[in-house]
Amino acid sequence: MDRFKGTFHDMPTLWIDVARAWAIIATVGLLYSPTVASVALITTYVAFVASGQAVVRLRQVFQRPAVYWGLVFLGVVLIGVSYASVPWSDRWIDVFKWRTMLWFIVILSIFDEERWKRRLMLGFVVGATVGLVGSFAAAGGWITFRQGPNALLRNYVTQGMGFAVAALVCFWMLVRATLSWRMRWLGLVLGLLFVSNIVFITTGRSGYVVLGLGLVVLLLGNVSPVQRFIVALGLSVAATLVFTLSPPVHDKVTIGISEWEHETESPNMTGMGVRRVFYVNTLEILKDHWLLGVGTGGFRQAYTEHVTKKYEPSDWRSGSTGDPHNQYLAVFAQHGIGGLAAFLAWIFAIARDEGGQSAYRKLALAVLCGWCVTSLFSSHFRTFAEGHLMMTFLGALLAAVPPQGGQQSPEKDPQSSLCDRPFQLA
Repeated sequence: MDRFKGTFHDMPTLWIDVARAWAIIATVGLLYSPTVASVALITTYVAFVASGQAVVRLRQVFQRPAVYWGLVFLGVVLIGVSYASVPWSDRWIDVFKWRTMLWFIVILSIFDEERWKRRLMLGFVVGATVGLVGSFAAAGGWITFRQGPNALLRNYVTQGMGFAVAALVCFWMLVRATLSWRMRWLGLVLGLLFVSNIVFITTGRSGYVVLGLGLVVLLLGNVSPVQRFIVALGLSVAATLVFTLSPPVHDKVTIGISEWEHETESPNMTGMGVRRVFYVNTLEILKDHWLLGVGTGGFRQAYTEHVTKKYEPSDWRSGSTGDPHNQYLAVFAQHGIGGLAAFLAWIFAIARDEGGQSAYRKLALAVLCGWCVTSLFSSHFRTFAEGHLMMTFLGALLAAVPPQGGQQSPEKDPQSSLCDRPFQLA
């Protein structure tokens, strides 16, 4: 009877563990399959509610500025539903796209155990490594995939950003003094392999940005001025060599710059040229809607009406879009100056969040900085794969770990097992 009573009392914890496990599955699934990721996301929510701890855990994280400002911004999005001039279905579809922020709040509330943070990172690196091996094998001609080696994980953007995060996790292992030398060497080797794939195979500028900025944040923090100078010099030299020696990096960067500069005389739509058109037209729309925006879900209609009047139907610039491919302009255009201020306040609150452990916070900042810059050219805060990926890592890494009374911290216990200290091998 006591055994069954103990099992009954452990059920909430078991459900939370189920939610954590499915969250890890969802994170890996984001790299490969929207279906798997969606099922895992839903299962995580269901397990979280079934635990009976949802209200208590959410109440605890609501006290943190990162959650408070996130809810303020979601409130602005909901208010924008009331004055948009598009069908209600379009308004609610746009609201639904911000489910990534709710995912961040849930992950922040359940990854409050250090072992589960490490399991998430380890599971993600293992999952990404499978794709890494497949990408190298396809590039070498040993196996054939329909997508090709540079877009094996859904597309080249997801692959580049996913591999970049995996590389940052591996390099993060190098600066952890608590790791065994074998795990640090493993992190170095895997990190370099991910970097090699990003540089020579995966042709995604977003991956370059996440990797480059992430390394800057990861390696320049908490070091002496002399070390900071050495690291900055080394990263500068490495970036120069990569740009010079890697044809994919050189071509993607130079072609992107050329497309942007020659947009006005380009007879055909190009990746960066069309972004410049989006930005110019969005700024023109904002001249009349800077205060409140066009409302939640109203961007496509406003943009279509604007470009229809401005361009000839035969001009490729007359094409419509529901996303200006700039997260900040998208927020500004739909929710006005107040919405943009709330969104930036949320990002600032995350950057300053010190509720979790400092060692994990540095990695969270590395991921956040990369996404903030790539979102100048895409809406990566709310795209399905990239948005959920970022929110998962931010939530898990920033989640506060309550002190264990009377127990020695796993960071300080040299005899801890693999499950109780960071990636330590026996």
